[in-house]
Amino acid sequence: MKSNSLKNLRALESLMKLNGMIPIYRRPLALVAILSTPFSFLFFVDIFSNGTQLLAGSIGGLIFTMINAATMLQSDLLFGKIDLKFQQMVSTTGISPLTYVLGMASGDIIFILPGAVFFLAAIIYLASAGIIAVLLILASAFLTWLFFSLLSYLISRRVREMREIWPISVIFGIVFAVLPPIYYSIYSIPVPVRYIAYLVPTTFAALIIKGAVAGSLVSVVIPMAIYALETLGMIFFATRVSDWRQKNI
Repeated sequence: MKSNSLKNLRALESLMKLNGMIPIYRRPLALVAILSTPFSFLFFVDIFSNGTQLLAGSIGGLIFTMINAATMLQSDLLFGKIDLKFQQMVSTTGISPLTYVLGMASGDIIFILPGAVFFLAAIIYLASAGIIAVLLILASAFLTWLFFSLLSYLISRRVREMREIWPISVIFGIVFAVLPPIYYSIYSIPVPVRYIAYLVPTTFAALIIKGAVAGSLVSVVIPMAIYALETLGMIFFATRVSDWRQKNI
């Protein structure tokens, strides 16, 4: 048991270096590209609100940055599966799919880390957030990263060609980071549409952060419980239902 745990930890470290530390030196422009969208949204939120919605823009930017990491992961997993046959090799080592996904996803954190730190610092500064609020913000960001990293893995398992992933990635970003109420209040949506918004996991990510910075910890309990359960369900589905050793890849 101990040796297996050590094996997984070493695999996590190796995958993080392979998919994060090495690529960041070879393609630094990707760092600019992946941060451009959330910063562009923050710019326009600042312009059109005359600076009154910087906190809302920073909250949206943090969540959007996590979604960008998952979007980037889709291409990384697909490239490793189709072009390099890397996923097939890893599956023969006894490494679990969860270890593989978390290792690859941890590598992508290196690319989004500057943006995540910026938006987190902006939220803390603008909201004068305390320790509990910061912990809740970090928990929301972590759940977002984990949930959508696993969802990206499931998507990559079904895609057969690299050219198929770009429209999926665009739709992925729109559905989970643009349309949901992460840059605006959910209460500005008409009630019938509001129920649809609750079906999108990033809605709960935003509710957790907005409740935390507002000091309304009671309002955070239900969104946090639902989001945590959704993430646990995604972990189970990704590791149990997904065909890790699928032959026809």
